[in-house]
Amino acid sequence: MAPTPEQSVIIVGAGPTGLALACELAAAGVSCTVLERRTEASAQSRAMALYSRTLEVLDLRGHADALTAVGRPVGRMLPAQGAVIDFTASDSPFPALYVVPQSRTEEALQQRAIDLGVIVQRGAEVFGLEQDATGVRLQVRTESGEWEETADYVVGCDGAHSAVRELSGIAFRGRTYDIAPILADVRLETPPPNDVAILCGGGAMMVSIPFGDGFHRIAVGHRDHPWTRDEVTLEELSERLTEVLGFDPKPHEPRWMARFKIHQRLADQYRTGRVLLAGDAAHLHSPLGGQGLNLGIQDAVNLGWKLAATLQGWAPAGLLDTYQSERRPQAQKILKATDHATRMATHPSPVVTGLRRVVLSRLLGQRRIQKFAGEALSGLRAGYAGRGRPAALGGARLRPGQRVPDLAVPQAEGAPVRLYELMRDGRFLLLDLGGDGGAAAVADAWGSRVCPVRVDGPVPQLAGISAVLVRPDGYAAWVDSTSSPTGREARVRQALHRWCGTEGPTPARQPAGTAGAAALARPSRREQSGATDTAPASADRT
Repeated sequence: MAPTPEQSVIIVGAGPTGLALACELAAAGVSCTVLERRTEASAQSRAMALYSRTLEVLDLRGHADALTAVGRPVGRMLPAQGAVIDFTASDSPFPALYVVPQSRTEEALQQRAIDLGVIVQRGAEVFGLEQDATGVRLQVRTESGEWEETADYVVGCDGAHSAVRELSGIAFRGRTYDIAPILADVRLETPPPNDVAILCGGGAMMVSIPFGDGFHRIAVGHRDHPWTRDEVTLEELSERLTEVLGFDPKPHEPRWMARFKIHQRLADQYRTGRVLLAGDAAHLHSPLGGQGLNLGIQDAVNLGWKLAATLQGWAPAGLLDTYQSERRPQAQKILKATDHATRMATHPSPVVTGLRRVVLSRLLGQRRIQKFAGEALSGLRAGYAGRGRPAALGGARLRPGQRVPDLAVPQAEGAPVRLYELMRDGRFLLLDLGGDGGAAAVADAWGSRVCPVRVDGPVPQLAGISAVLVRPDGYAAWVDSTSSPTGREARVRQALHRWCGTEGPTPARQPAGTAGAAALARPSRREQSGATDTAPASADRT
């Protein structure tokens, strides 16, 4: 590839995943451009659930408040009569499912990205892709013509029919379900009695979630009604709802209605050379449970700091490869869980339907399991701890790869500060709980890559731990549970080498927002990063 790449990263796709990734990269000082095929943001909000862990990772950068301000919190979900999934008992600052239309999520993230200097160009379709060891070249077209874009890396966040995935030759294996539900935002004259209603039986399934403004999000399908291109009508929607509810809720004033297919697919790989995939471009699954948007945003937050470290030249060997090794297994778990839930919910046998109801009511009738299910569905129990069960803190010591909650961190002066507020700039955070400040002093040698914090007081959730290195995405990279101060500084130094590269000032950051689409003014060309990523790094514990 002859030309020197003209920007660090091109993100293809301006959905929540692509925009969240743009925010992460721009905040880290990495120049990036977002290319979006759609000329305007869609008013049809197919996704509308933000779970606790997704809001937490957004809160790490200060994005969450804008979304919770327009969202409606739902504390409990009822998947069957007598069965409760409880979100309110978690240790998260967001102990609820927040109903936020996808359009509002995109709007908030796009504004934040633009404020950080990201250029979002709409109406730009990618139709060609080539890469070599020095960069990636894209062929792009708009109504006004065609041109070529070059970048160090390209990330495909362009959805189910990803051009980036197809042009890169990455297989997308899986299947399409026979059922083709109707999705609609409508008013209901007689809504279901429960706040979030999930009903199934006889091969039919319905989910109803009120937005809080008089409209309901409805998803309803039946095994006997496969895919058709026929336009959805209010009469058909009324018939399908009556089949499940036993009465006609009389839907009216639709904002929009559509029929959609349900796919279960997973990309063979999330990375090939300098091309990566995230969000629906990498994984598709049944919408039951509302996990898709959440999974994509967490892809973005996992990838953002690793890609920035690689471009800035300080990434330890193998760091970028851990994006796939960490995120793809998470998608596999979601695909398996949603597939099982969908098959059970739409099973035509009354015996299976009855058995499902009995099992769920018995299990989810117990408060302990209600809380566990709420944490699991919210992503609070997911992590990268390898063997063993990643879990939210509670009776067990923090492990590497585990989510670090938004703890209150005592300071020498003033009130305790929230841990997530300390992570707003996207750096590693080193919590020194040893009392002598030795661990924090070691971190000074890594410059702006690490924020050392000397904790001045006990943190009950971290009892028995003398130091914690927290990754920029809010998971523990390294935990020192050795009580003796002997050798502590050496252990800290070893952990920082493994995760943050060698000592010394952080390489100068590329000013955010200097990149632009080819149709706009070009920045001067720059030197490429020489970072390597051949062997995966791994979480460890001393």
